Amino acid sequence: MSPSENPRSFAGRFRLPASLAQGLDRSHLPSLDGLRAIAAFLVVLYHCFLPALPGGMGVLAFFVLSGFLITWLLLKEEERYGKVSLKLFYVRRSLRIFPAFYAYWLLLMGAHVIARKQIAMGQAIASLFYVGNYYQAIVGDPQTGLSHTWSLGVEEQFYLLWPITFLWLKGNGRRVRFLLWSIAGVWLYRELLVLVIHAPQQYIYEAFDTRADHLMIGCLLAVALREGLWTPLWRSLVAIPSLVWLTLGLLACSVVCTDRYGSIYRDAVGFIVDPILIAILIVQVIAHSSVGFAAVLNWRWVRYLGTISYGIYLYHGHAILVADKMTGTLPKVISMFVGILSVVAVASASYWFLEEPLLRLRARYTPGRLPRNPVVPRGADPLTVLPTPPGDARTHS
Repeated sequence: MSPSENPRSFAGRFRLPASLAQGLDRSHLPSLDGLRAIAAFLVVLYHCFLPALPGGMGVLAFFVLSGFLITWLLLKEEERYGKVSLKLFYVRRSLRIFPAFYAYWLLLMGAHVIARKQIAMGQAIASLFYVGNYYQAIVGDPQTGLSHTWSLGVEEQFYLLWPITFLWLKGNGRRVRFLLWSIAGVWLYRELLVLVIHAPQQYIYEAFDTRADHLMIGCLLAVALREGLWTPLWRSLVAIPSLVWLTLGLLACSVVCTDRYGSIYRDAVGFIVDPILIAILIVQVIAHSSVGFAAVLNWRWVRYLGTISYGIYLYHGHAILVADKMTGTLPKVISMFVGILSVVAVASASYWFLEEPLLRLRARYTPGRLPRNPVVPRGADPLTVLPTPPGDARTHS
């Protein structure tokens, strides 16, 4: 089958570097599960063992990845069927996101009731409706088992708004212009809040309006690659596999600057530089998925950790707390090892008993005509099970 006959192919692929085009043509985009695994464990280790690590960088990586993957799927659906079904999109997102989160929410509330612990009711209600980010940005963070769910609020607000905007902006040229102007607008707005108004740091960090550019940078990356825009840029960024180490080094330098200069650097500079570097990293690890750092991202066990990263993010604090009590006075390294095993075990249970069955159920809500009883390989995303060869990237945020 020639590239032009390949249903997974897209027009812009012929203007991209060969290695990048080949990676983007794959039914399951390479390396991105591994990036999710690293992002998740940056958060885990920051919260529970090594506070010197950049946990916030892990959250930011999730934002850029979410924007990229969701937009990539929307573009593929539009190209294949000539339109995007908002109804089916929201059904699929609901099946992917809501059950695991609400199971966690109910378990946490139940544990508080049984233990007769006080519930931060305002935060609990806000997180229930995915507006916990604004509750904490305005009221403050009461430091509970729901504190980390602010980022889920940011992502759900993105999932609500972006598909509607995507359809309204008919044509990828309009989408690129809209995204470029919107990203620049958020940058200026955030600089105003940080440097002139001196808005509270918690608002800058957790509000959707101050973090939307991180998701939109991922959206812009997807549209640009799909259209084959900015070819010289992509050629220079993937010219040699070792350039990925330069990108990682620049991210490390930004982390050092945040440690040295605090939130003023992170909010005014890092929040512009870091998501761009992560977008560059996405391009590089897709293009060179079998070499060096990107090859590690594609090790089977690393990809598995990325697959269960949603559960890792949800349950990591409580799983590690229980493991810490179990290990008692044992050396810290043993406590860390048991804690990580506990996180993986709980996240695996969430994935295999709740998330994965619902992923298979989503096959009923895939656009186009499906076989009456589509065969969905265990662990695969039903979005890839189509009457033509599969071509959708699996995504969960």
